[in-house]
Amino acid sequence: MLRYFSFIILLAALRLGLTKETVSDGGFLLEPLPDEDSKHSTVPILLEEPQDSYVVRNNPAVLHCKVRDALQVYFECNGELVHHKQHSLQQFVDPMTGIRQLEVSVDVTREDVEDYGGPNKFNCVCHAWSSTGRTHSRKTVVKLAYLKKHFINQPLSTSVEIDGQISLHCLPPEGVPPPKVFWLRNDEIIDTSKETNFIISNEGNLLISQVRLADSGNYTCGAKNVANQRFSETATVTVYVNGGWSTWSPWSECTSRCGRGSKLRSRMCTNPTPLNNGHQCVGEAAQRSDCTVLCPAVNGRWTSWSSWSTCGLDCRHHRRRTCSNPKPANGGRYCEGKDLSTGNCTGGMCRAGREPDNLRSYDRSHSKEVTTNANITLYVGFLSPWLCRDLSFYNTGETGFVALQPDLTQNSLSVPPHLRHGNQNEPNNGEKSGLLPCNKNSTTSAPLHSSQTCSTHCSTKMLPRTESPLSGLLSVSESQTDSKCDSGIITNGKSTISFLLPPGIDIECLSWKFVTRTGAKISLPHLGIVVTVPKGAVKRGAKEEIYVALLREDKDRPKLSDKQTILSPVVQIGPPGISLQKPLIISFQHCANLTPCKWNVSVYCSDACIGDEESLTWRELITLGQETINTPLYCQLDGQQCHFVTDHLARYALVGESVTKQKAVKSLTLAAFAPSLNSSVDYNIRLYCVENTYAALQGVVGVEKNLGGKLLDTPKPMWFQDGGSNLCLCLEDIGPGWRCKPGANYQEIPFQHVWSGRQNQLHCSFTLEHLDRSLQKIRCHILVYQRGVQAHRQLLRINTDLRDKFSSNPAESLSVLAPSICSSVNTTGDVNLKLPMDSPSEGFRISPTICKQLCACLDPPNTTSNDWRRLAQELGVDRYLNYFATKSSPTEHILDVWEAKHGEPTALTDLMNLFRLMGRNDACAIIEKECGPWL
Repeated sequence: MLRYFSFIILLAALRLGLTKETVSDGGFLLEPLPDEDSKHSTVPILLEEPQDSYVVRNNPAVLHCKVRDALQVYFECNGELVHHKQHSLQQFVDPMTGIRQLEVSVDVTREDVEDYGGPNKFNCVCHAWSSTGRTHSRKTVVKLAYLKKHFINQPLSTSVEIDGQISLHCLPPEGVPPPKVFWLRNDEIIDTSKETNFIISNEGNLLISQVRLADSGNYTCGAKNVANQRFSETATVTVYVNGGWSTWSPWSECTSRCGRGSKLRSRMCTNPTPLNNGHQCVGEAAQRSDCTVLCPAVNGRWTSWSSWSTCGLDCRHHRRRTCSNPKPANGGRYCEGKDLSTGNCTGGMCRAGREPDNLRSYDRSHSKEVTTNANITLYVGFLSPWLCRDLSFYNTGETGFVALQPDLTQNSLSVPPHLRHGNQNEPNNGEKSGLLPCNKNSTTSAPLHSSQTCSTHCSTKMLPRTESPLSGLLSVSESQTDSKCDSGIITNGKSTISFLLPPGIDIECLSWKFVTRTGAKISLPHLGIVVTVPKGAVKRGAKEEIYVALLREDKDRPKLSDKQTILSPVVQIGPPGISLQKPLIISFQHCANLTPCKWNVSVYCSDACIGDEESLTWRELITLGQETINTPLYCQLDGQQCHFVTDHLARYALVGESVTKQKAVKSLTLAAFAPSLNSSVDYNIRLYCVENTYAALQGVVGVEKNLGGKLLDTPKPMWFQDGGSNLCLCLEDIGPGWRCKPGANYQEIPFQHVWSGRQNQLHCSFTLEHLDRSLQKIRCHILVYQRGVQAHRQLLRINTDLRDKFSSNPAESLSVLAPSICSSVNTTGDVNLKLPMDSPSEGFRISPTICKQLCACLDPPNTTSNDWRRLAQELGVDRYLNYFATKSSPTEHILDVWEAKHGEPTALTDLMNLFRLMGRNDACAIIEKECGPWL
């Protein structure tokens, strides 16, 4: 029986390819595979291949391999067969098909991996053999898994304002496999799929796009892999709220029920209330305002009559009453009637004839004073000379008493009616007493009301109230003629412009739009000028009317020194005073040669109104390369374009000056024109020399259009160098039948006229005399060069026939030649004539959603520097990074500049390729998710 079992085991061993050769541990090794088998079988098929695995601590890595139609399955690690004791072989038969399946697994221990000293990583391959063939799996790598303890970069406690953005940095420890980063808030794992306000970047940073009060708490960065998990130190995020004022309360009632008083209103710092050391509200919590309540007029009423006086020598007695029950107040009427009543004494009260020596009667003609036993009260008052009031004393006839005591506490003196108009008791019935006007020549007197005064300036010019210039269509009144800027109303088919416009501006040099929060592009493409108002620049719910204008008048150019020269057109952005949430970008051409750059380039700005030459003051805003953190404008200067990033609407120009001991070079355009209708005797040629910008060339075209001129040759560019040499123009090679006047074929334009002059259409003219009327063709050359700089010269070839019918519109001629301008230019020095810019796309290539996600992705800095700084470098806007660093979102402003700079159809695709070059596939995925992967 024992022999039978030994035979069975040996037979099984032979079928598995095992022999009786033993090793030190008594096990078996695999024999070489037989070349063929008598039994028919198919080639083995791998059902499950082994995967890369890790040895975790003391737990071995287990590799699995599953095949069918195989007689043998085994592992080979690092080129050597694995010992059979490390194998675990299982056999299955599929009950449906009856096909046998073999599954083998092998354990790789830590010692196996550590003891391996080969050049490659520890690897294993699964082999399967049958009589008809063999197959093997892919090479599987086994590594030792670990995770170090210390984080490379841990989050720091910070404070952030509510609705702001925050980035908590975290670089996990080194580990194999690379650890996965997760975050905990108050010891609870943050699920970014549910809480979309949180983003974990590919570096492991936690980005909170819009911080809420609920986001306050303790944040911990975690890292885990198959070996272990680690936690960083806890960082506390404090969300603070800056205080905001509530709305003003209603005004309180006036403190005075009658007359001048004050009223109060208040507000509280509760909208919102400061929280977590947020700033208190700035400003006053209460306001006081003067108020005046009209006091009701109080008409005077008489008091009761006094008792009769004693009987006088004239047998008359008197009684009085006063207008004080109540007194007239607040413009009320004085009492009507008399305040003195005189009557004859009756009842034996008359003392006439008695004691005649003791009393004397009063007579006005006597110069001596009458002595009586009566008391006379004299009132003396001081009146302000500015009131110009003439006060007469009032007496009561024979008694000598003052009729009325003046109230010196009132602003004006009210005169009783009986004293204004006189009565039988007045000493001089024909004279009117009371208040007299300032004009002493006046023949009539009229009392002044309490609200009237008399001064040296007695006339006041009432000016009509003007309305806001942007409140609708303006109707210009005569009272506005003294304004610095006149109003204009122009309609271009899109909207009606209603802001302040320059007088007499060419409508072809003006463009405007109504701009909302979605942004817009305002362009003058035929002049090479585009204003990009980015999304979010205008307040939510607001609608601003913004215009851009090209200024062509000579007086609008800045006055420059002899060393300075203008490099760009003068562009006006308006209307001034608009408050923008974000800066806009002004793009236009310049004519400076930047290769190599020998320029000190400055941006000049003027806030004066268009057409206001007297108050036109230019100031140097910045000089490129000398910016500070407080510089209000960013200027990006490219080969032929400049871009101003600013939120200040004014007029701008680019001015250059040579670097010390250097000679800068600018580009000019030469254009020759002639009248379309010529006299039979002379032929005049006008040669213009202007800056090489399309705005300058179009200005020349506009002048010639008004003169009825035609373009003789393609406009040619030419370099012009600083150094004081004049521009020379020579008419030569004149064809038969024509001649130039002796000595008139050579002209010079002074250097300062070209370099620092203020003339927009600088030109000279040549006159040809017609000698032979039968020859109607004109052929000549005009050589233009700068004295002493022969390398920078240009030749204009004129070949025209007077009998040909040319268009009288030079703009049409220029449009025909425009496509061939660049190809027809042959000049030393690589200078190109500027062509009109393509009309910008109306929309923006990046939506607000994409922009927001890109900002959250690229704003946080990382150790590899492939963040917004690398983006600025790749886009060529890294000349002064501190401008973007001071912004809340540098990426957003960089993308705004990119929208303004790149108008080509492939711009978005180029941006995605740039992200790939930066290694930011996450940024590419953001764009592809919305725009599609076909870009």
